[in-house]
Amino acid sequence: MVKIRLRRLGNKARPFYRVVVAKSTAGRNGAFVEILGTYSAIEQPKRIEIEAERALYWLRQGAEPTETVAYLLNKVGVLETYLNERPNQRQKYKFLDKRTKPSQATTNEAAPTDAPALAETSEDEATV
Repeated sequence: MVKIRLRRLGNKARPFYRVVVAKSTAGRNGAFVEILGTYSAIEQPKRIEIEAERALYWLRQGAEPTETVAYLLNKVGVLETYLNERPNQRQKYKFLDKRTKPSQATTNEAAPTDAPALAETSEDEATV
């Protein structure tokens, strides 16, 4: 089986990753088939550079991305293109919905609850 995963480079406490295609039996920094791009989590904003065409090719060939790489491919837009081509594969990537929805839910819920409370206080102040 072939996986799309991260290969760690960089110095101590300054990690830098390459997105690679490798056999699932190879070690984290072991042999790989192809380099697809890079990912730097330390830089602000985080830098994600992935060759979309090659990543899409490997997904079509059956390579499975790790959870972290699937998240990165989703941010770049490669995974969405792949899932539009093959909708039956969408079930494999349900975990992406869980990673992105909680942050949206908290922002949506916080705004409506604060607005009525502010309106009530302004009415109370007006009557006094």
